[in-house]
Amino acid sequence: MPRRRYSKPIASFEYGTRIYAPSEGEPRYRVIAKDPTGKRIFHRFSTEDEARRRAREIEATLASARVMPGRLQAPATVDQLTDRYLASLGSRSTRYQERQEYLLRMWVRPVLGGLRLNAWTPSDSEQVLDRARGSLGPATVQNVGSAMRSLVTFAFKNRWLTREADPMWLVSYSPKAEHQGEAVGFIPRAALPVEDDCQRLFAALVDAGHPQWALAMDLKHRSGVRWGELIALRPLDLTFGSQRVVRIRQAVEQFRHTLTVKETKNRQKRESVFPASLEASLKAWYAEVERTRGPDGLLFPGSDGSFANRRTFQRTWARAALAAGLPGCP
Repeated sequence: MPRRRYSKPIASFEYGTRIYAPSEGEPRYRVIAKDPTGKRIFHRFSTEDEARRRAREIEATLASARVMPGRLQAPATVDQLTDRYLASLGSRSTRYQERQEYLLRMWVRPVLGGLRLNAWTPSDSEQVLDRARGSLGPATVQNVGSAMRSLVTFAFKNRWLTREADPMWLVSYSPKAEHQGEAVGFIPRAALPVEDDCQRLFAALVDAGHPQWALAMDLKHRSGVRWGELIALRPLDLTFGSQRVVRIRQAVEQFRHTLTVKETKNRQKRESVFPASLEASLKAWYAEVERTRGPDGLLFPGSDGSFANRRTFQRTWARAALAAGLPGCP
C-alpha cells in the first residue's frame, strides 16, 4: 500500500484546532481538534468558510475550559505540575535547577501544593508572595514570583491551562522604584563605599586572622575579577613586572552540595591588570603558594585546601564589615 500523505494545515488556531484543504484522498475541508477531555474532534465541510466557522466555535469552547488537553495527561494538582516542571529542567544548569527546586519547595508547595490546578487563582499566588515578604528581601521575593510564573508558563505550553485562567494575572512580584526616574534598588552615590572604607575592611580582615582574604579582596577590588574566577586563580595565572597581569582562564560554580570548575562567563578567557601597590604582597603570597602547593595550586583556597566556599566566606566578610563600621556592606 502506498503511504498516506499528510499536507500542512491551511490554518492552525491557538488551542490546537487545525483546518486542512481538500486532498487526493479527501475532496472536502477537514477540521481536526481535541475537546477539553482529550477526545478527538473531526469534521468535514464542502467549503472553507464552513470549516473556519466550525473551527472558531471549537476554539471558543476550548477557551472557556480551565484545563486543556495536552500531550500528556494533565496534572491534577499544583504539586503534580511542580514535579513535571522540575523534571523538564534537565537541559538547564544544575545551579538553576537547584534554585528553582528550593524556591518551589520552600515557598510554593507549602501553600499551593495540594490545590487543584483548575482551582488555582491569582489570590492564591498573592498568598505565597505575602508569606515570602514576611521574611525575604525584595530580590528573593521576585525570584519566588518568577518561579511561580515559570510554573504557569509551563502549564500554558503543555495546554494544561488556558490563557484566560492565568493564576498570575495582575500579580505583582517585582520591586518598584521608590522615586520616579530611579532604577529599582537605587543607591545614592553618597552611600557607596569609598577607598578609605575598603581599606578599613581589608584591615579588619587582617585583624580577624585572614590576611590572605584581605589580599584576595584587594585583588578583586583592583582587577575586577568575579568571585568564581578569584577562587580558581593559580600562581601560573599571575605575571609580575611592568605588565602586572592576572589571567582569567576558568571559574568555579557553587551548587548546594558541590563546587565544580567551569568556563568563564560567555566562554571568554581574558586578562586584567593589578596596580603596583599590590605587587610586593602578591609576589610574596605567590612564592608561598608555589612553594607549598606548586604552580598549579590554588592561590586562595578554603580551609581544607580545596575551592573556597562562598557561604563560609560571607560570614567572615560580614564580621569584618561590621568591625570596620560598614554594617550595610555584606
